[in-house]
Amino acid sequence: MTDRRRTTRAFTLLEMLVATALIAIVACSLYASLGIAFRARRSALGAVAPVRKADLAVDMLGEDLRCAVVPKGVLAGPFVGEDGQDVAGSDSDSLVFYSTTSSPEPAVGVGDIKKVELGCETADDGKTQVLLRLVTTNLLAPKTPEPVREVLCRGVLAFNLRYFDGSEWLDNWDSTTEDNTLPCAIEVTLQLDEGRTERNGGGLRATRVFLVPCGVRESDATQIISPGS
Repeated sequence: MTDRRRTTRAFTLLEMLVATALIAIVACSLYASLGIAFRARRSALGAVAPVRKADLAVDMLGEDLRCAVVPKGVLAGPFVGEDGQDVAGSDSDSLVFYSTTSSPEPAVGVGDIKKVELGCETADDGKTQVLLRLVTTNLLAPKTPEPVREVLCRGVLAFNLRYFDGSEWLDNWDSTTEDNTLPCAIEVTLQLDEGRTERNGGGLRATRVFLVPCGVRESDATQIISPGS
C-alpha cells in the first residue's frame, strides 16, 4: 500500500493582513456615515425644539381657556385679564379665571371647577421670563390653600393675550364690568428667546386663537374675525 499525503491549504499571513485592512476600512466608513447621520439628527431636533416647546405651552393654555366657566354661581369667580409689561417693556400679561380643566395633582377635595392664574415672572438670567400656571384645586377649603405652581415655558420674551368681544379685539377683560360674560375668543401670543436670528430679531413667535364655548353668543359667533384685523 502506498501512503497518500493529504495537503491542506491555509490562509497566509499576507492574506490575513489584507482582509483585516479591508474590514478596518469598511468599519471606518460605517462609523463616518453613522456620525454624519447622528449629527444631522441632533441638528434637526435642535431646529424643531423651540417650535415644539412653544406649541406645547400654547396647547396647555388653550385647554384651560376652552374650559373656562361663566363667572356666575358659588364656585365660579370673575374672569380678569390684565395687559402688562415686564421691566424690559415686553408684553407680560396676566389672567385669572375659573375653569374645569384637568387637575395637576388629583386628590381628595379636588372639585371640577378650579381657579387658574396665568402670568410670567422674571427668570434668573434677568433677560427672559418664565410662564407660570397656578392652580387652586380645593375652592371649598376653610382656609385658602396654596396654589399648585407649574412652569409652562422658560425663555419667554413676551406673553400677550387679547380678547374678542364679538366686534373688536381688546387688551383687557374684566367680567365684573362685562355683565359677567366671557370673551368669544382669546388670542394667545408667545414669543421665545430661542430661534433668534438677525432676520427675525425677536426669536420664535407662536400665535393661536381659541374659541371660548361658554362665551360665544349666537349673534357674535359668526362675527369672529382673524387676529390682527
